[in-house]
Amino acid sequence: MKTVPAPRQTLLIAAALLMGTFLAELIGGIAFNSLSLISDSFHVISDLISILVAFLSLTIAHRKQPSRQMAFGYHRLEVMSALFNGLLLSVISALIFAEAWSRFRNPAPIDTTGALIVAGIGLAVNFTVAVLFQRISRHSKKDINIQAAYLHVLGDILASVSVVVGIVAIKLFDTPVVDPIVAGFVALLILIAAGRVLYRSAEILLHKSPQDVDRLRGRVLDVEGVKDFVDVRLWQVCSHLTVGTAHVVVSVGTVEETEGIKRQIRSIVQDEFDVRDITLECETSDMSTRHNHAFEHEHT
Repeated sequence: MKTVPAPRQTLLIAAALLMGTFLAELIGGIAFNSLSLISDSFHVISDLISILVAFLSLTIAHRKQPSRQMAFGYHRLEVMSALFNGLLLSVISALIFAEAWSRFRNPAPIDTTGALIVAGIGLAVNFTVAVLFQRISRHSKKDINIQAAYLHVLGDILASVSVVVGIVAIKLFDTPVVDPIVAGFVALLILIAAGRVLYRSAEILLHKSPQDVDRLRGRVLDVEGVKDFVDVRLWQVCSHLTVGTAHVVVSVGTVEETEGIKRQIRSIVQDEFDVRDITLECETSDMSTRHNHAFEHEHT
Protein backbone atom coordinates (compact mmCIF):
# COMPACT_ATOMS: atom_id res chain seq x y z
CA MET A 1 0.00 0.00 0.00
CA LYS A 2 1.37 3.39 -1.04
CA THR A 3 2.04 5.92 1.68
CA VAL A 4 1.43 9.62 1.18
CA PRO A 5 4.77 11.47 0.77
CA ALA A 6 5.71 13.62 3.76
CA PRO A 7 4.96 17.05 2.20
CA ARG A 8 1.47 16.04 1.12
CA GLN A 9 0.78 14.19 4.39
CA THR A 10 1.66 17.33 6.34
CA LEU A 11 -0.59 19.39 4.10
CA LEU A 12 -3.51 17.08 4.88
CA ILE A 13 -2.91 17.33 8.64
CA ALA A 14 -2.70 21.11 8.42
CA ALA A 15 -5.88 21.21 6.34
CA ALA A 16 -7.80 19.18 8.93
CA LEU A 17 -6.70 21.47 11.76
CA LEU A 18 -7.57 24.61 9.81
CA MET A 19 -10.98 23.27 8.81
CA GLY A 20 -11.84 22.86 12.50
CA THR A 21 -10.57 26.35 13.24
CA PHE A 22 -12.55 27.88 10.38
CA LEU A 23 -15.82 26.32 11.56
CA ALA A 24 -15.18 27.29 15.18
CA GLU A 25 -14.34 30.92 14.35
CA LEU A 26 -17.14 31.33 11.82
CA ILE A 27 -19.80 29.90 14.14
CA GLY A 28 -18.30 31.70 17.12
CA GLY A 29 -18.12 35.00 15.22
CA ILE A 30 -21.79 34.76 14.27
CA ALA A 31 -22.87 33.61 17.72
CA PHE A 32 -20.87 36.30 19.57
CA ASN A 33 -21.42 39.02 16.91
CA SER A 34 -17.69 39.54 16.30
CA LEU A 35 -16.76 40.65 12.77
CA SER A 36 -13.05 40.39 13.60
CA LEU A 37 -13.57 36.72 14.47
CA ILE A 38 -15.55 36.14 11.27
CA SER A 39 -12.86 37.89 9.22
CA ASP A 40 -10.21 35.73 10.87
CA SER A 41 -12.23 32.64 9.94
CA PHE A 42 -12.10 33.72 6.29
CA HIS A 43 -8.38 34.29 6.67
CA VAL A 44 -8.20 30.72 7.90
CA ILE A 45 -10.32 29.43 5.00
CA SER A 46 -7.97 31.21 2.60
CA ASP A 47 -5.12 29.25 4.19
CA LEU A 48 -7.16 26.08 3.91
CA ILE A 49 -7.88 26.66 0.22
CA SER A 50 -4.21 27.39 -0.41
CA ILE A 51 -3.19 24.17 1.32
CA LEU A 52 -5.78 22.03 -0.48
CA VAL A 53 -4.83 23.54 -3.83
CA ALA A 54 -1.16 22.84 -3.08
CA PHE A 55 -2.01 19.26 -2.15
CA LEU A 56 -4.06 18.65 -5.29
CA SER A 57 -1.51 20.21 -7.63
CA LEU A 58 1.32 18.20 -6.03
CA THR A 59 -0.69 14.98 -6.27
CA ILE A 60 -1.73 15.47 -9.90
CA ALA A 61 1.73 16.63 -10.99
CA HIS A 62 3.32 13.52 -9.45
CA ARG A 63 0.78 11.02 -10.77
CA LYS A 64 0.26 12.38 -14.28
CA GLN A 65 3.38 11.74 -16.31
CA PRO A 66 4.39 13.83 -19.36
CA SER A 67 3.08 12.66 -22.71
CA ARG A 68 3.46 13.61 -26.35
CA GLN A 69 0.57 16.04 -26.08
CA MET A 70 1.49 17.24 -22.56
CA ALA A 71 5.25 17.57 -22.76
CA PHE A 72 5.61 18.96 -19.24
CA GLY A 73 2.87 16.89 -17.64
CA TYR A 74 0.54 18.77 -15.31
CA HIS A 75 3.07 20.86 -13.40
CA ARG A 76 1.43 24.01 -14.77
CA LEU A 77 -1.53 23.31 -12.49
CA GLU A 78 0.54 24.68 -9.62
CA VAL A 79 0.59 28.14 -11.20
CA MET A 80 -3.05 28.05 -12.27
CA SER A 81 -4.18 27.03 -8.79
CA ALA A 82 -2.04 29.73 -7.16
CA LEU A 83 -3.59 32.32 -9.49
CA PHE A 84 -7.08 31.16 -8.55
CA ASN A 85 -6.19 31.33 -4.87
CA GLY A 86 -4.90 34.89 -5.23
CA LEU A 87 -8.08 36.03 -6.97
CA LEU A 88 -10.26 34.37 -4.34
CA LEU A 89 -8.32 36.05 -1.54
CA SER A 90 -8.84 39.42 -3.21
CA VAL A 91 -12.62 38.93 -3.32
CA ILE A 92 -12.74 37.82 0.32
CA SER A 93 -10.75 40.85 1.48
CA ALA A 94 -13.06 43.22 -0.44
CA LEU A 95 -16.14 41.71 1.23
CA ILE A 96 -14.59 42.04 4.69
CA PHE A 97 -13.60 45.67 4.03
CA ALA A 98 -17.18 46.48 3.02
CA GLU A 99 -18.68 44.91 6.14
CA ALA A 100 -16.00 46.46 8.38
CA TRP A 101 -16.84 49.93 7.08
CA SER A 102 -20.53 49.33 7.71
CA ARG A 103 -19.90 48.22 11.30
CA PHE A 104 -17.40 51.02 11.89
CA ARG A 105 -20.18 53.50 11.17
CA ASN A 106 -22.62 51.56 13.34
CA PRO A 107 -20.68 49.61 16.04
CA ALA A 108 -22.47 46.66 17.58
CA PRO A 109 -21.83 45.06 21.00
CA ILE A 110 -20.15 41.63 21.05
CA ASP A 111 -19.86 38.81 23.56
CA THR A 112 -16.19 39.28 24.41
CA THR A 113 -15.81 36.24 26.70
CA GLY A 114 -16.97 33.67 24.15
CA ALA A 115 -15.18 35.43 21.28
CA LEU A 116 -11.93 35.52 23.26
CA ILE A 117 -12.03 31.78 23.95
CA VAL A 118 -12.57 30.96 20.26
CA ALA A 119 -9.88 33.43 19.15
CA GLY A 120 -7.40 31.87 21.58
CA ILE A 121 -8.08 28.40 20.18
CA GLY A 122 -7.57 29.73 16.66
CA LEU A 123 -4.24 31.27 17.60
CA ALA A 124 -3.03 27.99 19.13
CA VAL A 125 -3.99 26.04 16.01
CA ASN A 126 -2.21 28.53 13.74
CA PHE A 127 1.00 28.12 15.74
CA THR A 128 0.65 24.34 15.45
CA VAL A 129 0.18 24.51 11.68
CA ALA A 130 3.20 26.81 11.33
CA VAL A 131 5.33 24.24 13.17
CA LEU A 132 4.03 21.50 10.85
CA PHE A 133 5.12 23.50 7.82
CA GLN A 134 8.69 23.47 9.10
CA ARG A 135 8.71 19.74 8.31
CA ILE A 136 8.30 20.31 4.59
CA SER A 137 10.02 23.67 4.07
CA ARG A 138 13.33 22.04 3.13
CA HIS A 139 11.70 19.86 0.48
CA SER A 140 9.42 22.48 -1.06
CA LYS A 141 11.25 25.81 -0.89
CA LYS A 142 10.48 26.64 -4.52
CA ASP A 143 6.88 25.51 -4.74
CA ILE A 144 4.80 28.69 -4.83
CA ASN A 145 1.72 26.92 -3.51
CA ILE A 146 3.60 25.54 -0.50
CA GLN A 147 5.23 28.91 0.12
CA ALA A 148 1.92 30.74 -0.38
CA ALA A 149 0.22 28.45 2.11
CA TYR A 150 3.06 28.93 4.61
CA LEU A 151 2.95 32.72 4.25
CA HIS A 152 -0.80 32.63 4.74
CA VAL A 153 -0.40 30.71 7.99
CA LEU A 154 2.24 33.15 9.25
CA GLY A 155 -0.07 36.01 8.32
CA ASP A 156 -2.91 34.26 10.09
CA ILE A 157 -0.88 34.12 13.28
CA LEU A 158 -0.55 37.90 13.12
CA ALA A 159 -4.26 38.20 12.36
CA SER A 160 -5.17 35.93 15.28
CA VAL A 161 -2.98 37.94 17.65
CA SER A 162 -4.69 41.11 16.44
CA VAL A 163 -8.13 39.59 17.03
CA VAL A 164 -7.20 38.47 20.55
CA VAL A 165 -5.74 41.88 21.41
CA GLY A 166 -8.76 43.64 19.91
CA ILE A 167 -11.27 41.56 21.86
CA VAL A 168 -9.32 42.13 25.09
CA ALA A 169 -9.37 45.88 24.39
CA ILE A 170 -13.12 45.79 23.83
CA LYS A 171 -13.61 43.84 27.07
CA LEU A 172 -11.43 46.19 29.12
CA PHE A 173 -12.45 49.55 27.66
CA ASP A 174 -15.92 48.83 26.27
CA THR A 175 -15.02 50.04 22.76
CA PRO A 176 -16.92 47.88 20.23
CA VAL A 177 -15.61 50.04 17.36
CA VAL A 178 -12.30 48.19 17.74
CA ASP A 179 -13.92 45.07 16.28
CA PRO A 180 -14.41 46.40 12.70
CA ILE A 181 -11.00 48.10 12.86
CA VAL A 182 -9.34 44.74 13.59
CA ALA A 183 -11.46 43.14 10.85
CA GLY A 184 -10.20 45.74 8.39
CA PHE A 185 -6.62 45.00 9.41
CA VAL A 186 -7.17 41.29 8.83
CA ALA A 187 -8.67 42.08 5.41
CA LEU A 188 -5.54 44.09 4.59
CA LEU A 189 -3.36 41.10 5.49
CA ILE A 190 -5.44 38.91 3.20
CA LEU A 191 -5.10 41.44 0.38
CA ILE A 192 -1.32 41.64 0.78
CA ALA A 193 -1.08 37.84 0.65
CA ALA A 194 -3.26 37.83 -2.48
CA GLY A 195 -1.05 40.43 -4.15
CA ARG A 196 2.08 38.39 -3.53
CA VAL A 197 0.57 35.22 -4.94
CA LEU A 198 -0.86 37.00 -7.99
CA TYR A 199 2.44 38.75 -8.73
CA ARG A 200 4.46 35.54 -8.50
CA SER A 201 1.93 33.65 -10.63
CA ALA A 202 1.94 36.40 -13.25
CA GLU A 203 5.74 36.28 -13.49
CA ILE A 204 5.62 32.58 -14.34
CA LEU A 205 2.66 32.86 -16.72
CA LEU A 206 4.38 35.72 -18.58
CA HIS A 207 7.53 33.55 -18.90
CA LYS A 208 9.78 35.93 -17.02
CA SER A 209 13.24 34.42 -16.81
CA PRO A 210 13.91 33.22 -13.25
CA GLN A 211 17.67 33.50 -13.77
CA ASP A 212 20.12 36.28 -14.59
CA VAL A 213 20.60 35.60 -18.31
CA ASP A 214 23.62 37.91 -18.57
CA ARG A 215 25.41 36.08 -15.76
CA LEU A 216 24.57 32.74 -17.34
CA ARG A 217 25.86 33.94 -20.70
CA GLY A 218 29.10 35.07 -19.06
CA ARG A 219 29.66 31.63 -17.52
CA VAL A 220 29.01 29.82 -20.80
CA LEU A 221 31.42 32.09 -22.70
CA ASP A 222 34.16 30.77 -20.41
CA VAL A 223 33.73 27.32 -21.94
CA GLU A 224 36.50 26.52 -24.40
CA GLY A 225 35.27 26.48 -27.99
CA VAL A 226 32.32 28.84 -27.35
CA LYS A 227 32.46 32.14 -29.26
CA ASP A 228 28.99 33.36 -28.38
CA PHE A 229 25.88 32.30 -26.50
CA VAL A 230 22.77 33.89 -28.01
CA ASP A 231 19.00 33.60 -28.23
CA VAL A 232 18.90 32.43 -24.60
CA ARG A 233 15.35 31.87 -23.42
CA LEU A 234 14.59 30.54 -19.96
CA TRP A 235 11.13 30.10 -18.51
CA GLN A 236 9.40 28.28 -15.68
CA VAL A 237 6.83 25.57 -16.26
CA CYS A 238 6.12 25.85 -12.55
CA SER A 239 8.03 27.29 -9.63
CA HIS A 240 10.38 24.30 -9.35
CA LEU A 241 10.85 23.44 -13.04
CA THR A 242 12.89 25.76 -15.28
CA VAL A 243 13.66 24.90 -18.90
CA GLY A 244 15.15 26.79 -21.82
CA THR A 245 16.64 27.00 -25.30
CA ALA A 246 19.75 28.71 -26.67
CA HIS A 247 22.07 28.96 -29.68
CA VAL A 248 25.76 28.31 -29.17
CA VAL A 249 28.20 29.88 -31.64
CA VAL A 250 31.23 27.58 -31.66
CA SER A 251 34.74 27.76 -33.02
CA VAL A 252 35.19 24.00 -33.45
CA GLY A 253 34.87 22.16 -36.73
CA THR A 254 33.33 18.76 -35.94
CA VAL A 255 30.04 17.53 -34.54
CA GLU A 256 31.89 15.37 -32.02
CA GLU A 257 33.53 18.45 -30.52
CA THR A 258 30.20 20.25 -30.18
CA GLU A 259 28.83 17.35 -28.13
CA GLY A 260 31.50 17.95 -25.50
CA ILE A 261 30.67 21.66 -25.43
CA LYS A 262 26.97 20.91 -25.00
CA ARG A 263 27.70 18.63 -22.05
CA GLN A 264 29.71 21.35 -20.32
CA ILE A 265 27.02 23.97 -20.90
CA ARG A 266 24.26 21.68 -19.61
CA SER A 267 26.32 20.98 -16.53
CA ILE A 268 26.67 24.72 -15.88
CA VAL A 269 22.99 25.58 -16.35
CA GLN A 270 21.79 22.61 -14.30
CA ASP A 271 24.25 22.74 -11.40
CA GLU A 272 24.80 26.49 -11.07
CA PHE A 273 21.53 27.97 -12.34
CA ASP A 274 19.01 25.26 -11.45
CA VAL A 275 17.73 24.88 -15.02
CA ARG A 276 16.33 21.36 -15.35
CA ASP A 277 16.71 21.07 -19.13
CA ILE A 278 17.95 23.23 -21.98
CA THR A 279 17.88 22.60 -25.73
CA LEU A 280 21.08 23.76 -27.41
CA GLU A 281 21.70 24.40 -31.10
CA CYS A 282 25.29 24.78 -32.19
CA GLU A 283 26.28 26.89 -35.19
CA THR A 284 29.38 28.50 -36.69
CA SER A 285 29.96 32.25 -36.84
CA ASP A 286 29.01 32.25 -40.51
CA MET A 287 25.76 30.40 -39.84
CA SER A 288 24.93 32.80 -36.99
CA THR A 289 25.02 35.84 -39.28
CA ARG A 290 22.53 34.33 -41.73
CA HIS A 291 19.49 34.71 -39.48
CA ASN A 292 18.13 36.99 -36.78
CA HIS A 293 18.03 35.51 -33.28
CA ALA A 294 15.61 38.13 -31.96
CA PHE A 295 12.08 36.95 -31.26
CA GLU A 296 9.70 39.05 -33.31
CA HIS A 297 5.94 38.76 -33.36
CA GLU A 298 3.23 41.09 -34.56
CA HIS A 299 -0.49 41.01 -33.81
CA THR A 300 -2.45 41.73 -36.96
